Amino acid sequence: MDGKAVPQPRPRVYQTTAGKSRAVNSRQSINYKRLVKLTAKSYMNRNRLSIVDYPIAVHLTFVFAPPKSYTKKKLKAIQDGALMYQKKPDLDNLAKGILDALNQTVYKDDSQIVELNVKKQYGDTDHVTVKISKL
Repeated sequence: MDGKAVPQPRPRVYQTTAGKSRAVNSRQSINYKRLVKLTAKSYMNRNRLSIVDYPIAVHLTFVFAPPKSYTKKKLKAIQDGALMYQKKPDLDNLAKGILDALNQTVYKDDSQIVELNVKKQYGDTDHVTVKISKL
């Protein structure tokens, strides 16, 4: 999926006028999850795939383009694999957003995920690679 990944933030909790607590997610993360869901549905329709109900392995790769301000030395280190992507957003929050969006779209329930491989890396363009396989 093209574009920069949006991490799943902690929900904001506030009290309503009736005195009840309410949790709300950020608009940016809601829109991102909607985009991921639509992209997955489109892919599944094009390839005539249906929602799965068996154990699966999910492999997520979050790719980030290096900043334009990076020196040639840093870019060379990235190319050689000596410099890894260690910046925010946190890896677990990135994965949570994608996994939530694919729930009840690609798989019936996220409890079906019995293997999860997640990584961040530098690349030419910002994008996310999602691979799902049957176990």
